[in-house]
Amino acid sequence: MIFIDDLPAAEKWANSGVVETATVQGVDLRSLDQVLSRHSLKGCAFLGCDLGDAVFARIRADGAGLVTDLPALPPSLPAFAPGIYTVADLYAGIAADGSGWEGTPDFAGFDFFNVKKNVPRNLEPVKAIAARLHDTVQEESVRSFLRDRDVVAIMGGHDFKRRLSDEDVAAGKADVYWECVAIAKALAEKGYLILTGGGPGLMEAGNLGALLAGETDAKVAEVRAILTNQGFEDKAWRSTGMEARAKILGSWDAQPAEKKFSLGIPTWLYGHEPPNMFASHHSKMFYNSLREDGLVTLANKGIIYFEGNAGTVQEVFQDATQNYYLGEGQSPTPMVFYNAGGYWERPCDEAYWPTGFPPDKRKPLMPLVKQLASEKRFQPSVLVTDKPAHVVKFVVDSNVKPSVRKADLRLGNVPGPA
Repeated sequence: MIFIDDLPAAEKWANSGVVETATVQGVDLRSLDQVLSRHSLKGCAFLGCDLGDAVFARIRADGAGLVTDLPALPPSLPAFAPGIYTVADLYAGIAADGSGWEGTPDFAGFDFFNVKKNVPRNLEPVKAIAARLHDTVQEESVRSFLRDRDVVAIMGGHDFKRRLSDEDVAAGKADVYWECVAIAKALAEKGYLILTGGGPGLMEAGNLGALLAGETDAKVAEVRAILTNQGFEDKAWRSTGMEARAKILGSWDAQPAEKKFSLGIPTWLYGHEPPNMFASHHSKMFYNSLREDGLVTLANKGIIYFEGNAGTVQEVFQDATQNYYLGEGQSPTPMVFYNAGGYWERPCDEAYWPTGFPPDKRKPLMPLVKQLASEKRFQPSVLVTDKPAHVVKFVVDSNVKPSVRKADLRLGNVPGPA
Protein backbone atom coordinates (compact mmCIF):
# COMPACT_ATOMS: atom_id res chain seq x y z
CA MET A 1 0.00 0.00 0.00
CA ILE A 2 1.31 3.44 -0.90
CA PHE A 3 0.82 6.64 1.11
CA ILE A 4 -0.43 9.85 -0.54
CA ASP A 5 -0.75 13.24 1.14
CA ASP A 6 -0.72 15.77 -1.70
CA LEU A 7 -2.75 16.43 -4.83
CA PRO A 8 0.00 15.83 -7.45
CA ALA A 9 0.63 12.35 -6.05
CA ALA A 10 -3.12 11.68 -5.98
CA GLU A 11 -3.44 12.78 -9.61
CA LYS A 12 -0.61 10.48 -10.67
CA TRP A 13 -2.19 7.59 -8.78
CA ALA A 14 -5.66 8.19 -10.24
CA ASN A 15 -4.40 8.63 -13.79
CA SER A 16 -2.39 5.40 -13.53
CA GLY A 17 -5.62 3.50 -13.07
CA VAL A 18 -5.29 2.97 -9.29
CA VAL A 19 -3.02 -0.02 -9.84
CA GLU A 20 -1.92 0.01 -6.19
CA THR A 21 -4.00 0.33 -3.07
CA ALA A 22 -3.34 3.55 -1.18
CA THR A 23 -3.93 5.44 2.02
CA VAL A 24 -4.84 8.99 1.00
CA GLN A 25 -4.61 11.59 3.75
CA GLY A 26 -5.80 15.18 3.88
CA VAL A 27 -6.18 15.70 0.11
CA ASP A 28 -9.00 17.54 -1.65
CA LEU A 29 -10.03 14.89 -4.22
CA ARG A 30 -13.07 16.66 -5.64
CA SER A 31 -11.25 17.52 -8.87
CA LEU A 32 -10.59 13.78 -9.35
CA ASP A 33 -14.17 12.72 -8.71
CA GLN A 34 -14.89 11.26 -12.16
CA VAL A 35 -11.54 9.59 -12.84
CA LEU A 36 -11.24 7.98 -9.41
CA SER A 37 -14.82 6.74 -9.36
CA ARG A 38 -14.16 4.66 -12.51
CA HIS A 39 -11.74 2.38 -10.63
CA SER A 40 -12.09 -0.09 -7.80
CA LEU A 41 -11.09 1.44 -4.48
CA LYS A 42 -11.28 -1.81 -2.54
CA GLY A 43 -8.53 -1.99 0.07
CA CYS A 44 -7.86 1.76 -0.01
CA ALA A 45 -8.33 4.17 2.89
CA PHE A 46 -9.24 7.86 2.81
CA LEU A 47 -8.39 9.93 5.87
CA GLY A 48 -9.72 13.46 6.20
CA CYS A 49 -10.13 13.96 2.44
CA ASP A 50 -12.62 16.22 0.67
CA LEU A 51 -14.66 13.96 -1.62
CA GLY A 52 -17.06 14.36 -4.50
CA ASP A 53 -20.33 12.45 -4.63
CA ALA A 54 -19.10 9.85 -7.14
CA VAL A 55 -15.98 8.90 -5.17
CA PHE A 56 -17.95 8.83 -1.93
CA ALA A 57 -20.42 6.40 -3.49
CA ARG A 58 -17.57 4.29 -4.88
CA ILE A 59 -15.91 4.09 -1.45
CA ARG A 60 -19.16 2.88 0.07
CA ALA A 61 -19.77 0.37 -2.71
CA ASP A 62 -16.22 -1.07 -2.56
CA GLY A 63 -15.99 -1.15 1.22
CA ALA A 64 -12.96 1.13 1.28
CA GLY A 65 -11.91 2.79 4.51
CA LEU A 66 -13.13 6.30 5.25
CA VAL A 67 -12.34 8.50 8.25
CA THR A 68 -13.58 12.06 8.16
CA ASP A 69 -12.02 14.98 9.99
CA LEU A 70 -13.77 15.30 13.34
CA PRO A 71 -14.65 18.96 14.03
CA ALA A 72 -13.46 18.69 17.63
CA LEU A 73 -9.94 20.15 17.59
CA PRO A 74 -9.08 23.86 17.50
CA PRO A 75 -9.45 25.11 13.89
CA SER A 76 -5.76 26.03 13.75
CA LEU A 77 -4.76 22.41 14.53
CA PRO A 78 -6.65 20.19 12.08
CA ALA A 79 -6.05 16.48 12.56
CA PHE A 80 -5.29 15.64 8.95
CA ALA A 81 -3.19 18.62 7.90
CA PRO A 82 -0.17 17.09 6.15
CA GLY A 83 3.33 17.86 7.36
CA ILE A 84 4.70 18.92 10.71
CA TYR A 85 4.62 22.35 12.30
CA THR A 86 7.14 25.15 12.11
CA VAL A 87 7.82 27.77 14.76
CA ALA A 88 5.85 30.24 12.65
CA ASP A 89 2.88 27.84 12.58
CA LEU A 90 2.71 27.34 16.34
CA TYR A 91 3.41 30.98 17.21
CA ALA A 92 1.22 32.59 14.54
CA GLY A 93 -0.15 35.84 15.96
CA ILE A 94 2.57 36.38 18.58
CA ALA A 95 3.67 39.97 19.17
CA ALA A 96 7.26 41.12 18.70
CA ASP A 97 7.66 41.55 22.47
CA GLY A 98 6.62 37.93 23.05
CA SER A 99 3.15 38.79 24.32
CA GLY A 100 -0.04 37.36 22.87
CA TRP A 101 0.76 33.66 23.34
CA GLU A 102 -2.87 33.22 24.38
CA GLY A 103 -3.89 33.98 20.78
CA THR A 104 -1.59 31.43 19.12
CA PRO A 105 -2.29 27.91 17.83
CA ASP A 106 0.14 26.65 20.49
CA PHE A 107 -2.03 28.06 23.26
CA ALA A 108 -5.15 26.70 21.55
CA GLY A 109 -3.64 23.21 21.82
CA PHE A 110 -2.76 23.75 25.47
CA ASP A 111 -6.23 25.04 26.31
CA PHE A 112 -7.91 22.18 24.42
CA PHE A 113 -5.97 19.53 26.32
CA ASN A 114 -5.60 21.07 29.79
CA VAL A 115 -7.76 22.74 32.40
CA LYS A 116 -4.64 24.54 33.60
CA LYS A 117 -0.95 23.85 34.15
CA ASN A 118 -0.39 20.16 34.98
CA VAL A 119 -4.16 19.45 35.04
CA PRO A 120 -5.18 17.66 31.81
CA ARG A 121 -8.80 17.63 30.75
CA ASN A 122 -10.89 14.47 30.85
CA LEU A 123 -11.76 14.60 27.15
CA GLU A 124 -15.09 13.33 25.90
CA PRO A 125 -14.70 10.46 23.40
CA VAL A 126 -15.02 12.48 20.18
CA LYS A 127 -12.33 14.93 21.32
CA ALA A 128 -10.06 12.12 22.51
CA ILE A 129 -10.40 10.37 19.14
CA ALA A 130 -9.68 13.62 17.29
CA ALA A 131 -6.55 14.16 19.41
CA ARG A 132 -5.39 10.60 18.71
CA LEU A 133 -5.95 11.11 14.98
CA HIS A 134 -3.92 14.32 15.10
CA ASP A 135 -1.03 12.57 16.83
CA THR A 136 -1.15 9.59 14.46
CA VAL A 137 -0.86 11.95 11.49
CA GLN A 138 2.01 13.77 13.19
CA GLU A 139 3.76 10.46 13.85
CA GLU A 140 3.61 9.49 10.18
CA SER A 141 4.81 12.96 9.17
CA VAL A 142 7.78 12.63 11.53
CA ARG A 143 8.76 9.30 10.01
CA SER A 144 8.62 10.83 6.54
CA PHE A 145 10.69 13.81 7.68
CA LEU A 146 13.39 11.69 9.33
CA ARG A 147 13.53 8.85 6.82
CA ASP A 148 17.04 8.35 5.37
CA ARG A 149 18.51 10.94 7.72
CA ASP A 150 21.20 10.42 10.37
CA VAL A 151 19.37 11.33 13.57
CA VAL A 152 20.99 12.08 16.94
CA ALA A 153 18.68 12.88 19.85
CA ILE A 154 19.55 15.23 22.70
CA MET A 155 17.69 14.80 25.97
CA GLY A 156 17.85 17.07 29.00
CA GLY A 157 15.97 19.13 31.53
CA HIS A 158 13.40 21.78 30.63
CA ASP A 159 14.35 24.03 33.55
CA PHE A 160 18.00 24.56 32.65
CA LYS A 161 18.97 28.24 32.38
CA ARG A 162 20.56 29.86 29.34
CA ARG A 163 23.25 31.50 31.48
CA LEU A 164 25.18 30.54 34.59
CA SER A 165 24.51 32.56 37.71
CA ASP A 166 27.32 34.56 39.28
CA GLU A 167 27.45 31.96 42.05
CA ASP A 168 27.82 29.14 39.52
CA VAL A 169 30.62 30.99 37.73
CA ALA A 170 32.40 31.60 41.02
CA ALA A 171 32.05 27.93 41.89
CA GLY A 172 33.59 26.92 38.56
CA LYS A 173 30.53 25.05 37.31
CA ALA A 174 30.48 23.87 33.71
CA ASP A 175 28.44 25.98 31.30
CA VAL A 176 26.37 22.98 30.25
CA TYR A 177 23.78 24.89 28.18
CA TRP A 178 26.43 26.28 25.85
CA GLU A 179 28.40 23.03 25.84
CA CYS A 180 25.19 21.39 24.60
CA VAL A 181 24.90 24.10 21.93
CA ALA A 182 28.48 23.43 20.83
CA ILE A 183 27.96 19.66 20.62
CA ALA A 184 24.74 20.01 18.59
CA LYS A 185 26.39 22.56 16.29
CA ALA A 186 29.37 20.27 15.66
CA LEU A 187 27.15 17.26 14.96
CA ALA A 188 24.87 19.26 12.63
CA GLU A 189 27.93 20.45 10.72
CA LYS A 190 28.88 16.79 10.24
CA GLY A 191 25.49 16.07 8.68
CA TYR A 192 23.51 14.76 11.65
CA LEU A 193 19.96 15.93 12.25
CA ILE A 194 19.33 16.90 15.88
CA LEU A 195 16.14 15.64 17.53
CA THR A 196 14.94 16.95 20.91
CA GLY A 197 11.84 17.13 23.05
CA GLY A 198 11.25 20.58 21.58
CA GLY A 199 10.89 22.45 24.85
CA PRO A 200 13.00 24.96 26.77
CA GLY A 201 16.23 24.35 28.70
CA LEU A 202 18.66 21.82 27.28
CA MET A 203 16.18 20.83 24.58
CA GLU A 204 16.33 24.42 23.38
CA ALA A 205 20.13 24.30 23.48
CA GLY A 206 20.17 21.26 21.19
CA ASN A 207 17.94 22.90 18.59
CA LEU A 208 19.86 26.17 18.87
CA GLY A 209 23.13 24.37 18.15
CA ALA A 210 21.68 22.92 14.96
CA LEU A 211 20.38 26.32 13.87
CA LEU A 212 23.88 27.77 14.39
CA ALA A 213 25.48 25.15 12.10
CA GLY A 214 27.92 26.87 9.77
CA GLU A 215 27.85 30.16 11.66
CA THR A 216 31.00 31.95 12.81
CA ASP A 217 32.16 32.26 16.40
CA ALA A 218 31.27 35.95 16.16
CA LYS A 219 27.66 35.14 15.23
CA VAL A 220 27.44 32.60 18.06
CA ALA A 221 28.66 35.29 20.47
CA GLU A 222 26.02 37.74 19.20
CA VAL A 223 23.28 35.18 19.73
CA ARG A 224 24.63 34.31 23.15
CA ALA A 225 24.49 37.96 24.18
CA ILE A 226 20.80 38.13 23.24
CA LEU A 227 19.70 35.07 25.23
CA THR A 228 19.22 36.18 28.81
CA ASN A 229 17.75 34.25 31.72
CA GLN A 230 13.98 34.45 31.88
CA GLY A 231 11.55 31.78 32.93
CA PHE A 232 10.01 30.06 29.91
CA GLU A 233 6.55 31.34 30.90
CA ASP A 234 7.82 34.93 30.64
CA LYS A 235 7.15 36.81 27.40
CA ALA A 236 10.81 37.91 27.42
CA TRP A 237 11.85 34.26 27.02
CA ARG A 238 9.88 34.24 23.77
CA SER A 239 10.97 37.67 22.58
CA THR A 240 14.69 37.02 23.14
CA GLY A 241 14.31 33.70 21.34
CA MET A 242 12.63 35.48 18.44
CA GLU A 243 15.40 38.09 18.37
CA ALA A 244 18.10 35.41 18.38
CA ARG A 245 16.37 33.46 15.62
CA ALA A 246 16.12 36.65 13.55
CA LYS A 247 19.82 37.31 14.13
CA ILE A 248 20.56 33.92 12.52
CA LEU A 249 17.91 33.83 9.77
CA GLY A 250 17.01 37.45 9.07
CA SER A 251 13.51 37.19 10.57
CA TRP A 252 12.15 35.08 13.40
CA ASP A 253 9.54 33.36 11.23
CA ALA A 254 11.90 32.45 8.37
CA GLN A 255 12.75 28.83 7.69
CA PRO A 256 16.43 27.80 7.62
CA ALA A 257 18.31 25.96 4.92
CA GLU A 258 18.18 22.18 5.18
CA LYS A 259 21.68 21.97 6.67
CA LYS A 260 20.28 23.75 9.75
CA PHE A 261 17.20 21.54 10.10
CA SER A 262 16.37 20.02 13.46
CA LEU A 263 13.21 18.57 14.96
CA GLY A 264 11.49 19.07 18.27
CA ILE A 265 8.74 16.75 19.50
CA PRO A 266 7.01 18.61 22.35
CA THR A 267 3.67 17.78 23.95
CA TRP A 268 0.61 19.73 24.97
CA LEU A 269 0.44 17.57 28.10
CA TYR A 270 3.19 19.90 29.30
CA GLY A 271 1.67 22.72 27.31
CA HIS A 272 2.85 25.40 29.73
CA GLU A 273 6.35 24.49 28.54
CA PRO A 274 6.41 26.29 25.21
CA PRO A 275 8.06 24.96 22.06
CA ASN A 276 11.47 26.55 21.69
CA MET A 277 12.19 29.07 18.95
CA PHE A 278 15.14 27.27 17.39
CA ALA A 279 13.90 23.97 15.93
CA SER A 280 13.25 24.23 12.22
CA HIS A 281 10.28 21.90 12.73
CA HIS A 282 8.10 20.86 15.65
CA SER A 283 5.84 17.83 15.76
CA LYS A 284 3.76 18.81 18.76
CA MET A 285 1.51 16.05 20.06
CA PHE A 286 -1.25 15.83 22.62
CA TYR A 287 -0.36 12.46 24.15
CA ASN A 288 3.03 12.35 25.84
CA SER A 289 3.27 8.55 25.65
CA LEU A 290 3.42 8.66 21.84
CA ARG A 291 5.82 11.58 21.94
CA GLU A 292 8.23 9.84 24.34
CA ASP A 293 8.16 6.70 22.22
CA GLY A 294 9.08 8.74 19.15
CA LEU A 295 11.95 10.53 20.83
CA VAL A 296 13.69 7.33 21.88
CA THR A 297 12.88 5.05 18.96
CA LEU A 298 13.66 7.40 16.05
CA ALA A 299 17.28 8.34 16.87
CA ASN A 300 19.15 5.90 14.66
CA LYS A 301 22.64 7.32 15.29
CA GLY A 302 22.61 7.84 19.03
CA ILE A 303 21.14 9.65 22.03
CA ILE A 304 22.96 12.13 24.27
CA TYR A 305 21.68 12.51 27.82
CA PHE A 306 22.35 15.83 29.49
CA GLU A 307 21.29 16.40 33.04
CA GLY A 308 17.56 16.20 33.49
CA ASN A 309 14.77 15.14 35.76
CA ALA A 310 12.20 12.35 35.84
CA GLY A 311 11.38 12.64 32.12
CA THR A 312 15.02 12.31 31.10
CA VAL A 313 15.50 9.33 33.45
CA GLN A 314 12.45 7.70 31.86
CA GLU A 315 14.00 8.17 28.42
CA VAL A 316 17.29 6.65 29.57
CA PHE A 317 15.63 3.42 30.57
CA GLN A 318 13.38 3.31 27.52
CA ASP A 319 16.57 3.46 25.46
CA ALA A 320 18.37 0.91 27.65
CA THR A 321 15.39 -1.40 27.26
CA GLN A 322 15.49 -1.32 23.46
CA ASN A 323 19.25 -1.97 23.58
CA TYR A 324 18.68 -4.82 26.03
CA TYR A 325 16.10 -6.55 23.82
CA LEU A 326 17.66 -6.34 20.37
CA GLY A 327 16.24 -8.27 17.45
CA GLU A 328 18.29 -10.50 15.22
CA GLY A 329 20.83 -8.53 13.20
CA GLN A 330 20.23 -5.30 15.12
CA SER A 331 22.90 -3.09 16.69
CA PRO A 332 22.51 -1.11 19.93
CA THR A 333 21.90 2.63 19.79
CA PRO A 334 24.86 4.61 21.15
CA MET A 335 24.12 6.14 24.57
CA VAL A 336 26.13 9.15 25.74
CA PHE A 337 25.85 10.45 29.31
CA TYR A 338 27.10 14.00 29.61
CA ASN A 339 28.42 13.83 33.13
CA ALA A 340 29.32 17.41 34.08
CA GLY A 341 29.88 17.58 37.83
CA GLY A 342 29.35 13.82 38.10
CA TYR A 343 25.64 14.33 37.47
CA TRP A 344 24.89 10.73 36.48
CA GLU A 345 27.26 9.03 38.94
CA ARG A 346 26.02 9.98 42.36
CA PRO A 347 26.96 7.16 44.78
CA CYS A 348 24.00 4.93 45.44
CA ASP A 349 24.64 4.78 49.17
CA GLU A 350 24.52 8.54 49.75
CA ALA A 351 21.87 9.75 52.19
CA TYR A 352 18.64 10.83 50.58
CA TRP A 353 15.60 12.86 51.59
CA PRO A 354 17.66 16.07 51.72
CA THR A 355 16.25 18.93 53.72
CA GLY A 356 18.30 21.69 52.12
CA PHE A 357 17.21 23.79 49.16
CA PRO A 358 17.91 23.60 46.36
CA PRO A 359 18.32 19.84 46.62
CA ASP A 360 21.25 17.96 45.16
CA LYS A 361 19.74 16.70 41.89
CA ARG A 362 22.57 14.40 40.81
CA LYS A 363 21.28 10.96 39.87
CA PRO A 364 22.75 7.56 40.90
CA LEU A 365 22.03 6.19 37.45
CA MET A 366 25.19 4.68 36.02
CA PRO A 367 25.49 1.53 38.16
CA LEU A 368 22.17 0.24 36.85
CA VAL A 369 22.82 1.28 33.24
CA LYS A 370 26.25 -0.37 33.35
CA GLN A 371 24.73 -3.54 34.82
CA LEU A 372 22.16 -3.76 32.02
CA ALA A 373 24.83 -3.04 29.40
CA SER A 374 27.10 -5.77 30.76
CA GLU A 375 24.31 -8.35 30.82
CA LYS A 376 23.59 -7.83 27.12
CA ARG A 377 27.09 -6.76 26.08
CA PHE A 378 26.33 -3.30 24.78
CA GLN A 379 29.02 -1.64 26.93
CA PRO A 380 30.91 -0.40 23.82
CA SER A 381 27.80 1.62 22.94
CA VAL A 382 27.84 3.56 26.24
CA LEU A 383 30.02 6.61 26.92
CA VAL A 384 30.22 8.66 30.12
CA THR A 385 32.09 11.94 29.68
CA ASP A 386 32.12 15.65 30.41
CA LYS A 387 34.11 16.60 27.31
CA PRO A 388 32.20 17.96 24.26
CA ALA A 389 34.88 16.77 21.83
CA HIS A 390 34.64 13.23 23.22
CA VAL A 391 30.87 13.23 22.65
CA VAL A 392 31.20 14.23 19.00
CA LYS A 393 34.01 11.74 18.34
CA PHE A 394 32.11 8.89 19.98
CA VAL A 395 28.97 9.53 17.94
CA VAL A 396 30.94 9.73 14.69
CA ASP A 397 33.09 6.67 15.47
CA SER A 398 30.03 4.64 16.51
CA ASN A 399 28.53 5.17 13.07
CA VAL A 400 31.52 4.44 10.83
CA LYS A 401 30.47 0.87 10.17
CA PRO A 402 27.05 0.25 8.58
CA SER A 403 24.55 -1.02 11.11
CA VAL A 404 20.83 -1.58 11.49
CA ARG A 405 19.18 -0.21 14.61
CA LYS A 406 15.58 -0.38 15.77
CA ALA A 407 15.09 3.22 14.64
CA ASP A 408 16.12 2.32 11.08
CA LEU A 409 13.35 -0.27 10.96
CA ARG A 410 10.79 2.14 12.34
CA LEU A 411 11.81 4.90 9.94
CA GLY A 412 11.69 2.54 6.95
CA ASN A 413 15.40 3.01 6.21
CA VAL A 414 15.75 -0.75 5.78
CA PRO A 415 13.16 -3.41 4.92
CA GLY A 416 11.35 -4.78 7.93
CA PRO A 417 10.84 -8.47 8.60
CA ALA A 418 8.55 -10.26 6.16
